[in-house]
Amino acid sequence: MLAVMFSGRHNLLTDKDGRYFIDRDGRLFEFVLNFLRQGELPPSSESLKVYQEAQFYNIDEMCEELELFRPVAGEKLRKDFLTRVANYEDNLYMLMKNAQQTAFAHPTRICRLTVCVYKEENPSIPHNIINSEPVAGEWRPYKTQITHTCDVNVSFGPWNASMDVYDLIDCIKHDLALKGYQVDHKCIGVCDQHITGQYYCKRPIYEFRIKWW
Repeated sequence: MLAVMFSGRHNLLTDKDGRYFIDRDGRLFEFVLNFLRQGELPPSSESLKVYQEAQFYNIDEMCEELELFRPVAGEKLRKDFLTRVANYEDNLYMLMKNAQQTAFAHPTRICRLTVCVYKEENPSIPHNIINSEPVAGEWRPYKTQITHTCDVNVSFGPWNASMDVYDLIDCIKHDLALKGYQVDHKCIGVCDQHITGQYYCKRPIYEFRIKWW
């Protein structure tokens, strides 16, 4: 991108002192320059932010080098996982809005929200019944999985990935922490609502405690 900008084929605007303006973080640009000058890479603590700058400038070699850093590789894996979780961003936003509404409605230093985090659509219904071939004369209360909504503030799930419930909870807490939220959580039981026949929802329910100051 920098090569194209200064190739002479483009009319670039300058300020009153004749300087070219690029609307990016000047502090991070130092790491980009050091790589272009002498192949120097940033410290691990800055690698993720610098990786985003390398992507903006389309410096493929720098991106490849930074993708070997744990923070960059870890964030790529985390985001890939979250793309498999239905409506993750919307539910995270709803969690924050519910937290604020609860805090203002009942002023307190710590507000408590109930959150359902489940990996499978209907974990309460045995897989051997859902997936097995029907036996002649056998009664089945359903033919497909049943959509069920737990009585909680927010529900996250389901998803199809190897990561488990606690991996997603870590993602939720991580993303809330980036926005300044102090969050603790604990499992307080299961939904236990009746679904059909003899089956009850056994999705785990967590209490998220958000501290405001």
